[in-house]
Amino acid sequence: MNTGKWIKAAGTASLAVTLLLTASAATVPSHVAAAAASEAKAAWNTIDLKHQPFTKNRVLFVPLKEVSESLQLQLTVVGKNQMYINSPKESVRIKVGQTRAVNAKGSVLRLEAAPVIKKGVTYVPASLITKAFAIPLRYDAKSGLATTFNQGIGYAYTAKGSMLFWVSRENGTLYMGKAGTVPVKAGKVSIENIDLLEIDAHKVNGNTYVADIYNTYGEPHIHEARYRVLIRDQKIIKTAATQNANFAGINYEPNVTGYKGNIAMMNGSKLELVHPTGKTVKTYDLAALTGVKDDFTVEAIEQDFLLVRPYTKATLYIVNPTGTKAELIYPEILDEESIKAIGEMPPNEVGFIGDGLTYVGYKSGKLTLQYENPFLDIKKNLTYALPF
Repeated sequence: MNTGKWIKAAGTASLAVTLLLTASAATVPSHVAAAAASEAKAAWNTIDLKHQPFTKNRVLFVPLKEVSESLQLQLTVVGKNQMYINSPKESVRIKVGQTRAVNAKGSVLRLEAAPVIKKGVTYVPASLITKAFAIPLRYDAKSGLATTFNQGIGYAYTAKGSMLFWVSRENGTLYMGKAGTVPVKAGKVSIENIDLLEIDAHKVNGNTYVADIYNTYGEPHIHEARYRVLIRDQKIIKTAATQNANFAGINYEPNVTGYKGNIAMMNGSKLELVHPTGKTVKTYDLAALTGVKDDFTVEAIEQDFLLVRPYTKATLYIVNPTGTKAELIYPEILDEESIKAIGEMPPNEVGFIGDGLTYVGYKSGKLTLQYENPFLDIKKNLTYALPF
């Protein structure tokens, strides 16, 4: 099969194309051609699109944003009608109206046609995707756009401004880099039983970032793990992790990023406040403070207190910032019926809500907490006076 040509569907007016590679043979790197050949036997999966591809002068155009999302490519706008298309291994700059793209090394990729905007949607020649990123595409009007790219074994990704992040669903390797550059390997996160992986990121300062990685696994995906990595100069310098079996399906709050420039690193039941350089400033032994042997989340850090929650019981504790005292909150502010309901419902039962408390804010020595219990049809705000 000649991978450098369009394939026409004989006897029909519709155009069917297999885009293993649509560049001329002279412009196709040998390793990309070899990869395309191996993909020929792979399974083709249809890409769901709201905006359908179209052909013009026998060139297939695809909606860039939708296709990129399906192929785990990140888009970064850098100017009027100009953007980067980024993968964990490549970056390409394109501009609407120009028949060339430029990769991170400065090499020019000639396009079959210039990207266009149609009814507010940016379309690019499908051959750009295969030429730049070695991702096969195939299209016909009946079956739609298809690819052999397998999302399940690719990457979870996110961006913070122009800094892009990818974490491998195969082995937990974290890549990062600015849009327009080839990402670098920041390190490897020891993620057990990788399954449903997500990543989020926060900027601490000019060269320091925090990446939060979430892994849900097992059947029926009741096991949850959180990994927080501190990255400095594009290298992982510290990692923390918590694990829990979320039988009840509780939607736990994310860990707060930190307090006054220090990062909150929650490792099992040990909470560390860590300076951006990686040095630990303060440590809290939450199991010892609360008397609960469990992994914890940290939901708030203020000057006068911290709020932490063990996974299994899912009940909020307030902790003195000196690390000398912790108090369970809900018995002090809820009515007897609510307290009884919390105590009687097994934590491993679907629908268990813990104490139903969510932190809202703090002012003049008092915390505002929202209490919601759908079984008792209660949703209201309550106040709680600082106990120390």
